[in-house]
Amino acid sequence: MRQWLESLRIPKKLWLFHLVTALTSGLVAALIMVLTVWHIARENAEYDAGIKASIVADNILPSLQFRDTEVAGEILGGLSRDRDILSARVVEVDGRVFAAFTAKRPASGESITTVIPVEDSGAVIARVELVTDLDSVYQETAIYTMAVGVAMLVSLLVGSLLMLRLQRSITVPLTQLTSLMRRVSERNDYSHRSQITSGDELGDLGASFNRMIEQIEQRDVALGHELAERMRAEEQLAHLAHHDPVTGLPNRHFFRKWTRDLEGLTHQGDQPLALLFIDLDNFKYINDTFGHDCGDQLLNAVADRLRRVVRSNDVVVRFGGDEFVVLLHNIRDTVIALQLAEKLRETVTCPLMLNEQEFVVTCSIGVAVSPFHGKTAEELLQNADAAMYHAKSNGKDGVRLWETAMSDQSTARFSMEADLRHAIPRQELEVHYQPIVDLATGRALGMEALLRWKHPVQGFVSPAEFIPIAEDSGLILQIGEWVMQEAFRQVAVWTADFGPLFIAVNVSARQFRNPAFVSRTAEIARECGLPPEQIELELTESMVMGHTGEAVRIMHELSACGFSLSLDDFGTGYSSLSYLKRFPLHKLKIDRSFVSDLPGDTESTAIAKAIAGLAATLGMRVVAEGIETADQAGVLAAMDCAYGQGYHFSRPLPASRLPGFIADNRARLLLEERNRTA
Repeated sequence: MRQWLESLRIPKKLWLFHLVTALTSGLVAALIMVLTVWHIARENAEYDAGIKASIVADNILPSLQFRDTEVAGEILGGLSRDRDILSARVVEVDGRVFAAFTAKRPASGESITTVIPVEDSGAVIARVELVTDLDSVYQETAIYTMAVGVAMLVSLLVGSLLMLRLQRSITVPLTQLTSLMRRVSERNDYSHRSQITSGDELGDLGASFNRMIEQIEQRDVALGHELAERMRAEEQLAHLAHHDPVTGLPNRHFFRKWTRDLEGLTHQGDQPLALLFIDLDNFKYINDTFGHDCGDQLLNAVADRLRRVVRSNDVVVRFGGDEFVVLLHNIRDTVIALQLAEKLRETVTCPLMLNEQEFVVTCSIGVAVSPFHGKTAEELLQNADAAMYHAKSNGKDGVRLWETAMSDQSTARFSMEADLRHAIPRQELEVHYQPIVDLATGRALGMEALLRWKHPVQGFVSPAEFIPIAEDSGLILQIGEWVMQEAFRQVAVWTADFGPLFIAVNVSARQFRNPAFVSRTAEIARECGLPPEQIELELTESMVMGHTGEAVRIMHELSACGFSLSLDDFGTGYSSLSYLKRFPLHKLKIDRSFVSDLPGDTESTAIAKAIAGLAATLGMRVVAEGIETADQAGVLAAMDCAYGQGYHFSRPLPASRLPGFIADNRARLLLEERNRTA
C-alpha cells in the first residue's frame, strides 16, 4: 500500500488526499448529526407521550371517581386517532385494569412506555400507562439522514471541483517544472527556463530553479574549459614525459616504452632493425667553455641534422646528455647499417655556425643489428653502447659494429668502476711524487702528485685506464679530494724537514666545475697546515681556453686564495694566445711530445723556444715535462726554461722514497758547491 501511494503522481495524491479528507469529515459530521437528530426526536416523542398521558390522566379522573368504565373506555378509545399510540390502559393502585385500549395496527419496532399517576386530593388512585411507537422517530431520522447525505454529496462534488481548480494552480506549475528538469537532465540543454511567475512559494521555486540552471550553465561552461585545459595539460605532460625539452626528440622513456619487445616489432613487418648509439665527442668541452645555451643550440642543430637524414619511419631519440639513439627500420644486413651510420657521422661532423663562431663536432657511433646482435631492444642498446665506447676509445670520430669482445671490454669497464668505488675505503690508492727541479741549479724544489691504483687482483692499473672511468662516473670528485688531502699533508711534513717545497696537483674538468671546489681546496690546505703559496693547481687547456666568464671567475678566486695556477700540456690543445694573457696563470708546462725530440728536431726546438719566450713575455715560468736525457735538460735550460721533470731526474716515487731522493739531491748539490769553492 505504501509503495502504491509513493508511486502515485502528485495530482492524484492531492485528489486522493482531498477525497479521503472530505469523506472522513462528512461521514463523521453526518454521524454526529444523525445521532443528534435521533436523540432530539426520541426526546420529543417521549415528551409528547408524557403530555398525552397527562391529558388522559386528567380526563380519566372523573370516570375513576364515578367508576364509569364506559366513559373511561371512550376516553382511551380517542387515542386511536394518534398513529404513534400502540396501547393505553388505566391501572388502579391494587393492580386492576380499570380501562384499556389497544391499536389495531402492529408495532413497527421499538416503542416507549410512559407512566403518569392519577391523583385525587393528592392521593394516587391509579396510573395511566401509554405505549408509544417510535416509527415516526425512525422516519424523521431517515429523512434527516437522506438530507444530510445529499448535502454531503453535493458539497463533496462542489468541493472537489473547487479543489481541482485550486489544485491545478499548484500541480500544473510543478508538472511543468518537473518536465523542464527532465529535459535539462536528459539533454544537458541549459537554455530552458521556468515560466512560473506567481508570487507564492512556487514562484520562488521557479526563480530559484532558473538561478540554479544559470549557475549550472556557467559552471558547465567553466568545467568544459577546465576539462579542455586539463586535457591539453595532460597531453603536454605526456609529451614532456616522453620527449626531450631541448631538442623536441623522443626521450629514453619513449624509446623503452616503444621498443619494449623488439621481437614483436620485427614480427609486424618481418624486417630486421638497426640501432645506432651516437655520442658526441668533446661535447663537455663546448658546454663548459661556451656555456649551456651554446650547448643546447648545438644539440638542437645535431638533432635537426639527424632528423633530416633518416627516413620518416625511422626513430631518432635523445637518450640523455650528448647521446642519441637512432632506430632504423628495414635494414637487411650490417653493411647497409654501417653505410647509414657513416652517412650520419659525416652529417653530424659538418661545420656549423653558432653565435657567429664555427664549430666542428665529431661523434662516435656504435651499431647493432637485429637479429644478429640481439633480439630485444635492451640487448641491441647494450651492444651498440659497447660498440660506441670502443669507437671512442680508438680515437673517436668513428663507426664501430658490435663484436662480442666489445661487450667483454664494457663488462670489464663496469667491473673496474665498481672496484674503483671501493678503492679509497680499502686503501688501494697511492700518491706517487715526481720531483720537479730547477734546471739551472739541479735543486729539487717541489714535486707533482701522481695517482696510482694498486688493484688487489690486477696489480697497478694505469691512470690512463681508470682516470677516464672516474671522470665519467663522478668518482673523480671524491678521489680528487683524497689526493689533495694526502699530498698536502705529506708535503707539510717534508717542508718541516727540508724547507719549503711546492706540490703540483692535477685538477680534472669535473672538479673545476664543482661550485665548492675553491672553498673545499682552501679548507683542505688549512686542515693539512700547508700554505696556499706552496700549492700549484694544474689545469688543462680545454678547461680554460674557451674564456668563459665562469672559468675566469674560478681562476681568479683560486689566485686570490694564494694558489699558483699552471697550464698543463700547453701547445697541444685549443690555445688562443690572445686569451692567454687574460688568465691569472703562473706557469706553462711544455708537453712531453715537444721535449722528446729535443735537441735534434728543429720544429720541436722552435716550439719550445716560442713557448719559453711567450711565458717570459707574460711573466710566467716554464716547466718542461718528460725530460729523459742531460742534453734535453741542457737545451731547455739554455732556453730559459725554469723547471723540469722526467726520468732524467727521477721516476715518480712513493712517499716513503721521496725524502731519500731530496736528501741525496741536497747532499749532491752541497758536494758540488764545495768542490767548486775548493
